[in-house]
Amino acid sequence: MSLSKAPRKTMFRFVLSRNASTSNVPSPARIQLKKPAEAGHFQYSRNWSRDPRFVKVAIQKGDTPYQFLVRRLGHAYEVYPLFVLTAAWFVLFCSASYWSFGKAEIWLDRSNSKAPWDWERLRDTYWKMPTVAFDLDGRTRKRCELMEQLQDEMLEAAKKRGTR
Repeated sequence: MSLSKAPRKTMFRFVLSRNASTSNVPSPARIQLKKPAEAGHFQYSRNWSRDPRFVKVAIQKGDTPYQFLVRRLGHAYEVYPLFVLTAAWFVLFCSASYWSFGKAEIWLDRSNSKAPWDWERLRDTYWKMPTVAFDLDGRTRKRCELMEQLQDEMLEAAKKRGTR
């Protein structure tokens, strides 16, 4: 008789008896093999590390994601480059994310009603913000007076028109 065709009462009893255990550690196996004459530890027991009814005392190798990834690194040297590439990618991703949050285009602080790229807000800090990843001689860190004058005139014209 399969479980799918069992009556509800039998199924309920099966589920109840399966999950009703209150012990934290399972009892050892009823049938134990005889110890061999050689010295050492020899005891048969079932693998209960994945059984949800018991406390996770004996975690087997490979049961956790970390153990699954690194348990064979001692003799699987072909996996080392993957770990190095993953670590390098993560470092580059974090540094690019950190660098990009210094730009004017990202608006995290919404306490000010004007956007960060608005000229009234950006006028005194536009030349300090990062623009390119590598600016060794500081070409992009200089103020542009001609552009500032043009932007100021455009802002005044927009205010006169009533679009600001």
